[in-house]
Parts: sequence; structure tokens; C-alpha cells
Amino acid sequence: MSMDAEKTILSLPEVKGCRIFYDENGIDQIYVSASIPAQGSAGRLQYIKSLVRSVVGALALEYGWNVDYRKVKIVDHLDTELQQQWPVRQDKRIRIIAAYIKYLPEPQVRIEIELDGSTYAGVAPYDERDPISSTIEAFMEAFHLIDLGQVSLVFAHQIPASLAHSHLIIVKLRYKSNDGEEAELLGIAESRQDFLLCTVRACLSALNRKIGLYYQNGNICPAEPDPI
Repeated sequence: MSMDAEKTILSLPEVKGCRIFYDENGIDQIYVSASIPAQGSAGRLQYIKSLVRSVVGALALEYGWNVDYRKVKIVDHLDTELQQQWPVRQDKRIRIIAAYIKYLPEPQVRIEIELDGSTYAGVAPYDERDPISSTIEAFMEAFHLIDLGQVSLVFAHQIPASLAHSHLIIVKLRYKSNDGEEAELLGIAESRQDFLLCTVRACLSALNRKIGLYYQNGNICPAEPDPI
């Protein structure tokens, strides 16, 4: 049924990708990647609202599901023209070197990333009540040392493992390029084991929508990376 529902959503105009996550009560979240043709914040907002209504309506007509519209998340799929404005820099390959907790003299998250032979490290106090935010703070410190732009956290959320998927980390970052252009970017990563590494991968998943970022194997980071 999950695959059928995703195919139904994929049949909607401008939709490029879809993934539905479930919990014990049914649908937990629906993520839809779509090309948003409207220009300007007002036009884009209206298109997103219309697409959310279309998703909810299609599922109601096909399967009789009463889906809360707030569970539908729309991700902007960059079209060819936008990708040309933000070209992938094939000579720049950011790799994750390390992601771990250092307990002495006090608990800290340490993230190390590498670019063109240079290693950049970021640290942040480890908060066991909110390890995601601690990891993202350390990642942002390391990323800012590279001077590819500025990043701030909009929100981060963990979806517990279920029969349909492993643990998921979802982040939304606000990225400002060195040229002053800004965008809010959504990233997701799935992990069966390494929580810190999964969080960093989610950050790279988001940022890859604007700049060319890579994982340890040198492959370009996809919008939904393979499970760790």
C-alpha cells in the first residue's frame, strides 16, 4: 500500500519524488520533492499550499485516507536552470573524517571534515538531552572554517525506527552564500547505528541542494543518502 500511495503522489504535476513514513498510528510524515514554478515568496507559498491540498485530496480519493495536511512536507526540487546558477564544483569534495564524543575534560561533540587535503574541526558541548543540536553546532563550526558560506539551524527532528525504516534524522538549514543569496534547505539521512554520523550526513544532504558536497567515498551526496 505504501508504494501505491507514493506512486499516486508521484503522478501529480511537478512532483519529482515522494516518501511516506509510518508510525504505529498510521502515516507519520509525507515528504514530497517538487519543482516549484512560481517566482517570489508569495507565489511559491501559494503553489506549495495548492500542492499540499492536491496530495491530501489524491490520498482521500484513492484510498479514503484522512491525512492531516500538516504531515505533508514539500521540498523544492532544483531544476536545471537553478542548478546552472549554483553549479556543482567538481573540484571541491568535502568528506566526513570523524564524528565522535570526547568525554574528557568535559563531554564535547567533535566533527572533522576534509577538503582538498585540509582538515577542519568543530566542537560543541555535548547535551545528552539534545544530541542532534550539539552535533549540528559542531558541524557548523567546522563548515564555517571552509568559507563556503554561512549556515544556521532552522529545526532538527529525529523519527524513531519502525518496521518501515531505521532511525531518521531530518534537518532544515538556512544557508547564505558568500554572494549574499539565501535559501532554506531540507536534508534527511537514515542510520542503523551511528547517530552522530547520521546527523552530519543529514546536514550534507541539505547543503548539497545548493553546493557540491561529498561523502567519504567521493560520491556526490544524494537528497536521501543510503542507510549507514
